[in-house]
Amino acid sequence: MGAIGKYAAIAVGVLAVTGIGGYVALPSAASKSQSISVPRPSAAVFARLSSTPANTQVAPGVTVKRVVSAENNVVVEEISFADGGSGRATYTVRPDGDEATHVDVKIERNLGANPVDRVQGLSGAPVASAAAVFFPAVTTDLNALPNASFAGLAYQVVQAPPQPFFYVQKCTTTEPDSIIAIIGEAQASLPGAMRQQHLQPIGHLIAVEPRVVPNQYCFQVGFPFSGPTPRATLYEVGQTPSGTLLHMHYTGTEQDVVPQVYDRMDALLAAAHLDDPTTPADDWATFETYNDDPTQPGGSRDREIYYVTKGDISRLAAIAPPQTVAPPAAPAAAVTTTTTEEPATTVPAATTTETTTTP
Repeated sequence: MGAIGKYAAIAVGVLAVTGIGGYVALPSAASKSQSISVPRPSAAVFARLSSTPANTQVAPGVTVKRVVSAENNVVVEEISFADGGSGRATYTVRPDGDEATHVDVKIERNLGANPVDRVQGLSGAPVASAAAVFFPAVTTDLNALPNASFAGLAYQVVQAPPQPFFYVQKCTTTEPDSIIAIIGEAQASLPGAMRQQHLQPIGHLIAVEPRVVPNQYCFQVGFPFSGPTPRATLYEVGQTPSGTLLHMHYTGTEQDVVPQVYDRMDALLAAAHLDDPTTPADDWATFETYNDDPTQPGGSRDREIYYVTKGDISRLAAIAPPQTVAPPAAPAAAVTTTTTEEPATTVPAATTTETTTTP
């Protein structure tokens, strides 16, 4: 009997050790993985994923608490679930040809000490319902990015105070010739109207696009001015855009300005989560200052383009740092110049001061 008891004790011990070993071998997190292909530049995809703001709901019931790391083309996020559970999302990004990106996506949910939950974790069941909405949401978000590259985009961050602005408002189609035509009409009619009001134009003609209208461009075209407050007039009086501006110098035709400047800056803003690429409702106001004749064939060949900022623009600097270049002196204003890498003309303001944004 003593021998039997001894062997029984040994057997119980072996089973206990086996059970403990099996429990330890069970996963501490349930996971699901999926690969997606996105017809967008890999730099934009990686930037979009790595710059996700804290507490962003990516999909119903799945919220990014913070980005844990973003390096070597791998982004790791700490996520939470609607029921209070926690986990991780991991994205491995690589180019898939010249203009497409392959992304391996994994979503994980941390499991507790319950052996049943850990056994279910082998199949990924505890995270399956979240994965069913998470993967499509990530795919939709990345596919909504503008199909443009911001690589090499040169911009500066400048400050400009408001100035009195005498202008006419016109809407047109998006055709370059139509845009050139309405700019030309304003340039021809405004100086005479300003003389009648005893107003002195300051600097160059400006075209402000304060809002985005589907299939149309609506501009406020006019001049900053000095002089008495205008009397009743067929034209309008307001203020030039002011505050913190993103500035780009452009030399080219009206035909190419959208792909060369606007599409690239919009891609950067979307990658930094400063613009929702699925809607024009939150687009930033923009304006242009023409340094030459905007009615010549092909439109202005030398212009300054500005975005009126909103949101935390340090996100832009983290992805694509601005140049530390101040505009040189121009007839429109007195300007302080610092380092000069690439010349650019002043914003339409009495004084402009260059600022550098750091991450």
